[in-house]
Amino acid sequence: MQPIHTILFDLDDTLIHFDDYWNDSLLATLTRHSCTKDLEQKRLFDNFMEMNGQFEAQYDRQQITLREFRNLRLIHALDKYDRPIDMDTADDFNTMLMDISREYMKASPELVRFLTQLSARYTLGIVTNGTRSWQLEKIEALGLRPLFADEAIIVSEDVGCEKPSPGIYAHVLERFRVKPEQVLFVGDSWKNDVEGPIRCGMNAVWLNRKGAAVPGEPKPLGIVNDLFELTSYL
Repeated sequence: MQPIHTILFDLDDTLIHFDDYWNDSLLATLTRHSCTKDLEQKRLFDNFMEMNGQFEAQYDRQQITLREFRNLRLIHALDKYDRPIDMDTADDFNTMLMDISREYMKASPELVRFLTQLSARYTLGIVTNGTRSWQLEKIEALGLRPLFADEAIIVSEDVGCEKPSPGIYAHVLERFRVKPEQVLFVGDSWKNDVEGPIRCGMNAVWLNRKGAAVPGEPKPLGIVNDLFELTSYL
């Protein structure tokens, strides 16, 4: 095994955690947006989360786009109230949701220190699915922007394909000018952050915070419950 030169992090549920901001942000948006504010919030929240699970699975299988995932969960949740809305209205809701989410995202001084220490020894990058503007806003909210150069933040919208497509990992190798075996990929998604990178010759550490069952293959370099445990594999 060649020495690790570059460490690439997933963003969502790796460097930033949905649990830290999602519920509060969604409830606040449901109570403020014109298409939802007059409805019973607890029931609507539960309906939304049910639809979120259904459409997230379709998005993970690359059957729908990111925009469709975000919008269809609201559209179908409101179907239960006989309240049809179009994609433009759903876009507006999700824009508000993003704006409100920034209010609840919290910077972690411990994470900043940890990544600063790593940056003294390794080249750091972020590889994330999503839209560039929204992912950059999250990175800013976390206080991590100074640690990552513009060219070290790779967003699927810019590349034209999403993890786990081989194309995005090929783009990563070209961008960082490294051999696959010199790269360590770190993230919470087995398919996107472990299986995909390993199939392309990279190393991977799986962030398994929720204690999910470990798939048999491929075998990652390591499995951690906390990001700070990563140093055990460096």
